[in-house]
Amino acid sequence: MKKLSIPLLAFLTATASALYIVENLLMSALPVPFLRIGLANVVMLYLVYNRYILAAFVVTIAKSVIGGIATFNLLSPTLPLSLGGGIAAVIVMSLGLLVRPRFSIFGISILGALAHNGMQLCLARLLIIRSPSLFVLTPILIFLALFSGVITAYLCIYIEEKYIAQKAEI
Repeated sequence: MKKLSIPLLAFLTATASALYIVENLLMSALPVPFLRIGLANVVMLYLVYNRYILAAFVVTIAKSVIGGIATFNLLSPTLPLSLGGGIAAVIVMSLGLLVRPRFSIFGISILGALAHNGMQLCLARLLIIRSPSLFVLTPILIFLALFSGVITAYLCIYIEEKYIAQKAEI
């Protein structure tokens, strides 16, 4: 397992937290509260795909806690949903790296999005809505996971290419 420098870890944590907060505030205006692309997950995808697994866990937990504080949702059910979904996504994406033939970054991203949505659905059933009718949302969440997984992978590739190009100029 590779290690990340503390300043880079802090930068990535701040970036993920800022993306999480902005997306949370923008999407809360929509009538569907669970509709999110998960822009902060670009950071986790970058970390996992580059084998910084421990750093991905740290950023995931910090992002959820910092985002919960900043959006005044720290003591609401959104914190366990965010933490559970994020941790499940990091675990599944990390396991996806072990599969042969190897998944592309798109496959890893979609796996993470599916795990995130699946865990959030299970936690919502356990903590909020104690009715099995909640699982009617499963097809919608699978579609959203496919969509957001592809967008997250594209963003991760784009940002990494820009980072490499800028680093080469220095």
